[in-house]
Amino acid sequence: MILYAPPKTASRLPVIDFADAFSPDKAKREAVAWEIHKISRDVGFFYLVNHGVRQQLVDGQFDWTRRFFSLPPASKAALDMSHSPSGYGYERMGAQALDVDSPADLKEGFQFGFDIAADHPYVQQGSLRYGHNLWPQDLPGFREHAQRYYDALRQLSHRLLSVIALSLHLEEDFFEPALRTPIATQRLLHYPPQPAKTAHNQIGAGAHTDWGLITILAQDDIGGLEVCNADGDWVRAAPIHGSFVVNIGDLLQRWSNDLYHSNPHRVLNDKPLPRYSLPFFQDGDQAQIIECLPTCCSAERPARYAPCSIGDYLAAKVRETFGAAGVAA
Repeated sequence: MILYAPPKTASRLPVIDFADAFSPDKAKREAVAWEIHKISRDVGFFYLVNHGVRQQLVDGQFDWTRRFFSLPPASKAALDMSHSPSGYGYERMGAQALDVDSPADLKEGFQFGFDIAADHPYVQQGSLRYGHNLWPQDLPGFREHAQRYYDALRQLSHRLLSVIALSLHLEEDFFEPALRTPIATQRLLHYPPQPAKTAHNQIGAGAHTDWGLITILAQDDIGGLEVCNADGDWVRAAPIHGSFVVNIGDLLQRWSNDLYHSNPHRVLNDKPLPRYSLPFFQDGDQAQIIECLPTCCSAERPARYAPCSIGDYLAAKVRETFGAAGVAA
């Protein structure tokens, strides 16, 4: 259990202007990569601006998210994630405990992801996080907009990982083989205001690291995201209009041999209004083996982790966090 303590007032997380990541000039792309390199070795969180995703698309997704969570309880329950072999669909309030030794998180969610053909081997095997999306039937237009948003975020994740590859002195397309059939999940999250009375150390989302490669988060104006920095202090990640918050996940930390950091973070909604957020998780193909990158190990810095597959690592984390809340994943 990581006990809740109020965060310190601190300067903002770093802001990266991503415009030059789209430049045909490799030197400009490398300059962006160097900024990401410096930040990721210290604290694996940063704001991303000029990222190429239209604000109208982001605003529209927030509108649809509010409408979804305003549906009657029976409509949401009909989409419960237990009905999907991949765990997609509606996540009821308290279904997950991200800080495993703490009480269940005070949030509800909806999630969908990469949709592949029903006869694909991954689907036939009942593999984690492939296909089996569930969509509300009483909210016309929701699915179409959500899929447009998902496609834009997935495209951005490819560009971001190409720059991260440069930052690790790899070819820009190094990560592409791991992104062709990815476990790439979009979650819509609703955090009600923190109740006056809760269980000990119970907040919106308990302290945790993200599990995959990278997370790209759109947050509304309410705030509530808190990040543990390199000094072990909790700082607030205040909303910046038009930005995404990006963070490094566990698998990229393992792949980089701890060169890049997957930092703990949490959510506390201490405002009187509901908070909504849209985290996109790019985790990569389940069959991809994560082992130390050639540019991140040496005789002086040997590999710190045994090789593992993305699928095995994520499956263990799902069992751990949803199991902790008493829900079968």
